[in-house]
Amino acid sequence: MVSLTKILDSKAATNDTLLNAQVVRCPHCEQTYRLEYGEGEGRHLSAWLKKADTAIRKSHKRDNHKMEKLKLR
Repeated sequence: MVSLTKILDSKAATNDTLLNAQVVRCPHCEQTYRLEYGEGEGRHLSAWLKKADTAIRKSHKRDNHKMEKLKLR
């Protein structure tokens, strides 16, 4: 399982239980997100980071990061 959650006031907007995480920042503003992934997903991290970057860029253009969680496609 992989999730992308908005960080508000240095805390994730929702509380997930995944142990592995990376912080990803929007290239257009200062909004940050936490990319969390399970043990089996770590080997695909570069692909997930690309998907996270795409989702964050679309969120910035669409609604200026109003959603707390973004879908990775």
